[in-house]
Amino acid sequence: MGQLHPLPIPEGRWSVVSVDFIVELPKAHGYDAVMVVVDSVGKRAHFIPTHTTCTALGTANLYRKHVWKLHGLPDAFVSDCGPQFVTEFTRELYRLLGIKLSTSMAYHPQSDGQMERVNQELEQYLRVFCSKWRDDWDDLLPEAEFQYNNHIHSATKYTLFMLDIGWNPRMGFEPRPLNSNNETANEFFERMKLVQEEAKVALAKAKDNMARYYDQRRIPAPEYKPGDCVYLDASDIETKHPSKKLSHRYLGPYTVERQVGPLAYKLRLPRSMSHLHPVFNAVKLRLAPLDPIPGRRARPPPPPTLINNKEWFDVEDILDSRIFRRKLQYKVKWKGLRLRGRFLEPVENVAHARDLVREFHRRIPTLPSRSRGCSSWTRRFSVRARAPVHRGAAP
Repeated sequence: MGQLHPLPIPEGRWSVVSVDFIVELPKAHGYDAVMVVVDSVGKRAHFIPTHTTCTALGTANLYRKHVWKLHGLPDAFVSDCGPQFVTEFTRELYRLLGIKLSTSMAYHPQSDGQMERVNQELEQYLRVFCSKWRDDWDDLLPEAEFQYNNHIHSATKYTLFMLDIGWNPRMGFEPRPLNSNNETANEFFERMKLVQEEAKVALAKAKDNMARYYDQRRIPAPEYKPGDCVYLDASDIETKHPSKKLSHRYLGPYTVERQVGPLAYKLRLPRSMSHLHPVFNAVKLRLAPLDPIPGRRARPPPPPTLINNKEWFDVEDILDSRIFRRKLQYKVKWKGLRLRGRFLEPVENVAHARDLVREFHRRIPTLPSRSRGCSSWTRRFSVRARAPVHRGAAP
């Protein structure tokens, strides 16, 4: 469900950066994870050895040491680690660099497919070339990074080095050119500009093709309006339920506050879920029916009736009567409140239902009434009149 909405193509290189992790690898010189950083335009990647337990602060340190010194600060980050991780990671990176600036964050769980592809290629490379004991994969990361950045990308039709630095690094076994080409700075600038524009066109075409093939087997995501009640997919949410398999697949229902993007909605979450970011993708939501099981969810009671400028709730039936602390009380079934709407009310609260009271005593004349057990019935019945107050359920 939900059509593909690819990320927009950024204006320049390293302006939008994707960050992801390959975790739980075999131990190699103290490392068990790889931090993968990819440029969204040029697709050039950096592979950095790290640990599975790396925090947002540790990620910011790694980015500063290995990526920032080469490419500077981006305009936005994209990560499948979650919007809270991206926010904290960016805050820590700016703190380390001594910069007081707020940036826009991006979190597109349905659109950031390039990271999955890069991770697959890196895992395949390490699987082929690492030793039998799988304890030297960290030493292979420089070669893996060079190999990945030196191949022709299927979307841009250029090598990733060419798009990023303007030439392909020398490997040592290329044929030596007969004539050396010395281009001026203006020629280099124009060539890089042309290459970048061609790469953007190729990326746009690749994204369109990807979206077209992706949408062939999917229906458009439903649109929700403020006030709609939706269920939230619980597959990515940690709960206190002891069994993940037997816990609820959906949580809620929760109320939609507003739409914040083409496929993103902000929900009104309870206080117990305040640690979650309230904005979710439409693929995580499902419209909650008004009455999933007929009769299970009680309908709201009807509004009161105005009699002599007083609000009175409609009485459906009189069920019982008793004397409590020398006062007459009736067990009343209020209209529209179903089984839970049976309350013990003082006599003055049923003053507008005289016909039902008479009918009740005609059926059961032995129970307390205005003539049996309460001498002040007539005075209260005719003088006092107010809207009923539900004090408690009948025993």
